[in-house]
Amino acid sequence: MSPRTEAQNQVIREQARQQIINAAFELFAQIGYQKTSIAAIAKEAGVSKGLIYHYFESKEDVLIGIFEMLTELGDQIIDAGAEKSPKEHLKDVLNQVFQFIEHQTGLAKLMIGLSLQQDALETLREKVHHGNRDQIEKSAQIFEDLGYDDPKTEAFFLGATLDGVLLGLITMGDDYPLENVKKAIFEKYELN
Repeated sequence: MSPRTEAQNQVIREQARQQIINAAFELFAQIGYQKTSIAAIAKEAGVSKGLIYHYFESKEDVLIGIFEMLTELGDQIIDAGAEKSPKEHLKDVLNQVFQFIEHQTGLAKLMIGLSLQQDALETLREKVHHGNRDQIEKSAQIFEDLGYDDPKTEAFFLGATLDGVLLGLITMGDDYPLENVKKAIFEKYELN
């Protein structure tokens, strides 16, 4: 058996880091950031505490890793179709958001659970502010390109609407009229 290449080692490192982030995310959302220990994260991830400290300096650093993962996901969604016309760009973004809402409900529940914890928010306050500002600016640019008089307000409105769709689906499950709501949003923005 030949030794692993540097590329193989990098994949293994990335998988271990992601395993830790996933376990921490689950625990932070379920039992709370404050109540979750590094030992609990290690147990949930099936790794040693030492391995966690190899990738993260502290529990706060793990939380920042989770936030960065979620920010990257949001950036990928909002950047989808950026090279297309503004209308097609918005359509691509909304299609990806609805794909996420429909198929990543578990991840969405964890995001909401974590976002409602004051101690976690306090740790991330500056990063959340910066991330939200960047995503609103990207959304506002789409609405500006579409000719809206107040693109920033429209970006906030759409964000709040999509947050409501997500909460509705989580709380109502199969009783939530997701397809009808999606259709109404697409009609509002004339994306049919």
